[in-house]
Order: sequence, then structure tokens, then C-alpha cells
Amino acid sequence: MGLPSMQFLLGKELLENKCHKFLIVVSFCLITKIGFAAVFEDAFYTDIKEGEKETFLSSLKSFDEWPREKKVIVANLVAIGTILAVGSASWDYCSSDFHFKDEGWFDPDTKFGGADKLGHAYSAYALTSVYHNIYKKWGYSDEKAILGGALSSWSQMTLIELGDGFSREQGFSWQDETMNSLGVGLAYLRHRYPALKEIFDFRMEWFPSPAFRHGDRSDPFTDYSGQKYLIALKPDSLFKTDNSLIKAIEIHFGYYSRGYQEEQRYFSSKNRYTYIGIGLNVTYLLEKLTGHRAGQIFNYVQVPCTYIPFSTKLD
Repeated sequence: MGLPSMQFLLGKELLENKCHKFLIVVSFCLITKIGFAAVFEDAFYTDIKEGEKETFLSSLKSFDEWPREKKVIVANLVAIGTILAVGSASWDYCSSDFHFKDEGWFDPDTKFGGADKLGHAYSAYALTSVYHNIYKKWGYSDEKAILGGALSSWSQMTLIELGDGFSREQGFSWQDETMNSLGVGLAYLRHRYPALKEIFDFRMEWFPSPAFRHGDRSDPFTDYSGQKYLIALKPDSLFKTDNSLIKAIEIHFGYYSRGYQEEQRYFSSKNRYTYIGIGLNVTYLLEKLTGHRAGQIFNYVQVPCTYIPFSTKLD
């Protein structure tokens, strides 16, 4: 459908509204994606006997039998639809015209002392890894799975940031988008070159902050006064020994902030910290004791109280 037809159907006033332009562009992209996939009929209709129609419910029941291309398309469409729905309902999307916002980086006068920037990087990093694992299970090669995972993660994190651009309270932050891209890139390199997995992990630790425990904050993903972000280096990857002690030890380099936003009433002041720590390789110990690696989740999640930190206050 061309632009004149869209103007006829939607009205010139609607098109001139920047917020609705955003929604129209997104909707057009989704419709185009569905239409393109539908051209390849075998990606949407398989194992259907002649004269038999596939209903929505029967299609869902046969999900495991869907072609992998169809699974990828549907998974991404569901994710995009969820982002738009939640963003419109809870994140103030479409409350203003598109605008940018300079949020700064890790300065003491920023909104969360920079912890939110690491949160963006980590979210993109973890999401890329999740998609990579899903695509591998659906039969893609490791190379295609991580490439697809990177594209899915980056596009969805960017969509969230674009939505922020139409939020009166937020705004498109190029700092956030930069960290999104860095997180995706780090995950891509780590999966594309498996030797890197043996050298380091990028992790998040969360222990509910006082504000979260008292009900002043309900979103664990933005509970920055309860979070720490760290790179865990594994000495065994450098020394290549069979020494169990070296395999069980890690060196941590981390960053966190405390006392920002709703947390100010629970802390004497706003502070930023860096730390170096000596910790336990929980994944290795778990495998040693139980024979299982728990899906390697502890390569992404840092268990509290499993390391000794040496912190430095930056403020």
C-alpha cells in the first residue's frame, strides 16, 4: 500500500502526528514481514492433508513440527508485540513527539550513577545468548544461531529505545543504545569464538534493595541499588592446569551504585563503587559435586556471598 492510500485510509491528521507515524512504521514492518514469510508457503503450512485447513489451535498444538523459519518469525513477532503492548501500557510510549535525551554515562549526577547503562549492556548480552540457545535447539548452526540471536536482541532492544523516544518522561538515549550494541557485540564474540567463554563471563548479581523489600520499588530489573555488574575472569583458562583449586577460583571486576532515586531514604548518600573480588566458580563446583551445570545459568548470574570483594568508593 502506497503513501497516498495510507493517507486516504488514515487521514492526513493521523499521519502528521509523529507518534502515530512511529506506530504506522512498526505495523508496516510487521505486516511486511508476515507477508514476506507467507510467500514461502511451506514456512507456514506443513503436514496438512489435501483439503484440510490448519486452524489457529491446531497450529499451536503442532508447534514442535513447525519449520524453524516459522518459529523464528513467530517468536520475534510475539516479542515485538509484547514490547509495544507493555510500552504503551506501562512505559509511557506515545505520550510525546520523538525526542532525544542526554542521560550521561557514569557520572555521580546521572539518574542511577551509570548502573542503568550496565543494565542495558547486560540485558542485550543475556537476550542475545537466550536467542542463540533457542535457535540452536531449532536446528540452526552455531554461526547462524548467534548471528540470528544478535539481530533479534539488537532489534528488540533498539525498539524499546525508540519507544522511549516517544515517551514524555524518557527520550531516546544514545548512551543506552550504545550500551545495547556493546552488550550484543560482546555476546556475539563470546559465542562466535568459544575460547572466550573459558576466559570470562559477564554477570549480574541481584539482592533486593531496601526499597524493593519495603515495596517502594517493584521492578527487579531497575532495582539498581540491589544490583552489581561484573566481569569474572577464570584463571584456569590462562594456566591450563588440572588443579581443582585454580579451576574453582575466579577474579571479579565489578561496578555498582547505591542510594539513587527511591533509594535515597535508605542510604546516607548516593555512591558509586568499583571492586575487585576473589570468588568461587559456582558452575564448576556444581558440576563437580552434582554432575550438572544448571544450564550454565551461573555464567550469567552471580550468586551473592560467594566471593570476597575489595570495594573502592568513587564519591
